[in-house]
Amino acid sequence: MSRSDDGTLTAQPPADRLTLRSHKIRVEIVQGPDAGATVELPGPEARIGSDPGCDLQLKDRMVSRLHLVLRIERDRIRVIDPGSRNGTTVDGVQVRDAYARPDSSILIGSSALRLRMLSTIVELPISSLDQFGGLLGRSVAMRRIFAVLERVAPTDTTLLIEGESGTGKELAARGVHEASARAGGPFVVFDCSTASSALLESELFGHKKGAFTGALEDRVGMFEGADGGTLFLDELGELPPDLQPKLLRALESGEVRRVGFNKPRRVDVRVIAATNRSLARAVELGAFREDLYYRLAVVPIRLPSLRERPEDIPLLVRHLEQQLASRIPGAAPLPEHVVNLFAEQSWPGNVRELRNAVARALALGAPEPAGPAPQPPSGSGGLDVRLDEPLLAGRSRVAREYEKAYMELALKQTGGNVSQAAELAGIGRKFAYTLIHRFGLRGSDEGSSDPV
Repeated sequence: MSRSDDGTLTAQPPADRLTLRSHKIRVEIVQGPDAGATVELPGPEARIGSDPGCDLQLKDRMVSRLHLVLRIERDRIRVIDPGSRNGTTVDGVQVRDAYARPDSSILIGSSALRLRMLSTIVELPISSLDQFGGLLGRSVAMRRIFAVLERVAPTDTTLLIEGESGTGKELAARGVHEASARAGGPFVVFDCSTASSALLESELFGHKKGAFTGALEDRVGMFEGADGGTLFLDELGELPPDLQPKLLRALESGEVRRVGFNKPRRVDVRVIAATNRSLARAVELGAFREDLYYRLAVVPIRLPSLRERPEDIPLLVRHLEQQLASRIPGAAPLPEHVVNLFAEQSWPGNVRELRNAVARALALGAPEPAGPAPQPPSGSGGLDVRLDEPLLAGRSRVAREYEKAYMELALKQTGGNVSQAAELAGIGRKFAYTLIHRFGLRGSDEGSSDPV
C-alpha cells in the first residue's frame, strides 16, 4: 500500500498484471437484525442479500437472497433492485434503479442501510485481452469477466452463467471449454426449455429400448454424450422440479442411470449451466432446489447487457460487419455515422438483435446522416390517408403495403434467397414464405448457407 498526497490509499499490483482501480463502499446497518454492523465492500459492484454467496449477507428474513446490487459509477453509487420479494426504498421512495446520495437511507426488508464511498482504492484484476472465446469487449465490465473466466477455465469448477437473452452465455461456456484441458473432448449443448417434460429425463440420462412407448432402441443421453468434455445446460431455470434431484445426484456422484436401467454408469463431465432469469429468485419462490442452486453456482458469472457496456458497441458492429459482409452480395462498409447511431440505441435483444440490425444495414444500405427534417406535404405526413375508410382498415392496408415493399427490397438485395431475406427482416423463414406467397413475390433458397 502507498499513500498519496491527498491521503488516498492505493494497493500496488504486480507490474505484469492489469488491474481496475476502484473505491470501496462502506455499508452501515442502522436497523434490523444486523443493526450496528459496518462493512467495507470492494467496488465497483457489490451484492447484498440473505444468500451466503452475496458480498454482504444479512440475517433479515424479509431480505431476498439477492436483494440489492450496489454499483460505483464515477463519483456516485447506483442502487439496483434486481427483482426482490419486498422491494427497495431510497429515502422513502420505492425504486428499481436509482442513485443514492451520500446521506441516503436505504430500506430493504426490515433493515435500514447507510452508504458511503470511501477514499480507499482497491485493485481488482482485469484481463489484458478484449476477447475470450467468442465473447468480445474492451469495457471494464467485460474484461473483469474475462479475467474470471481465464482463471476458472483450466479447472473443473461448475459455473452458473446468468444474463439476458442475447448476451452470449453459450459463447462464454464454449470459450471456457476451449480454454480447458477438456478442449479435445465434446462440447454438448442441451436447452432445457426445448424438450417436453416427459422426455427430459431420457434426453439428459438416456434410456433403454422398451423403457417407454416410443423407445425403439437404446439411447445415450446428454451426460454420456459429453463424457470427457463439457455439458452446457442452457435455460436451466426451466428444468421441472421432479428432475432437479436427479440432476443433483448426477452432479454429486458422477454417475447417471438411463431410464429403464438399474445399473448406473460413470461419466466424466464438466457442467456449465446458464439461465436468463434469477435462479436465486426461483429458489425463494420454491421453483428451484436450493441445494442444486448451490451445487451449480460454485462460480457465478453475470454477463452484462449491451445497455451496461455501450462503449463495446462500435467494436461489436465492426466485428459483425466483417462476419456478415461475405454473405451479402454488394455489401458496402458501414459509414461511421451508422456505427455511432447503433451505439446510441439500447438493444433490448442485446448482441443477437445488434447482429440482425447490422445484417439489415449491410443488405439494404446504410441510411444517410440525418439532416433537417423535411416538412410533410400535408397533415397526413405523406401517408395515403383515406377518410372514407375506417381507421383500423386503413392502418392494416398501410401495414400490408409496407410488408410487401420491405420483402421486395430484401429479396432483391439477397438475390432472391429467402433464408437470408428472413434473417435480414428478423423473422422466421416460414413467416417469410407466408409473406412471399401473400404478395405474389418470388424467391428461392438456392445458395443458402448455415447461419453465422
